[in-house]
Amino acid sequence: MRVKAAVLAKIGLPPPYAASRPLAILDLELGPPGRGEVLVRIEAAGLCHSDLSVIDGSRPRPTPMALGHEAAGIVEALGAGVSDLAVGDHVVLVFVPSCGR
Repeated sequence: MRVKAAVLAKIGLPPPYAASRPLAILDLELGPPGRGEVLVRIEAAGLCHSDLSVIDGSRPRPTPMALGHEAAGIVEALGAGVSDLAVGDHVVLVFVPSCGR
């Protein structure tokens, strides 16, 4: 399945980011959900301070990487072993898991 993602290619580029362009919106290929995974159609998402800390280099991570970990959407597909969600459920994705999974 083709998806769009905000991809960070290089950390530590100087602000203003409108000029240095550390992010690019790219089309990527996303595989189906694996065991214990859920495919969510994202309805709303944002980049937060944690993402900015990766962009500016204060929280280094391997690149390239797709940013954004706070979102809301609708479950589209379930991987094997997922029994506590159903297709069509509305969900919120967060950086710190509240359910432990």
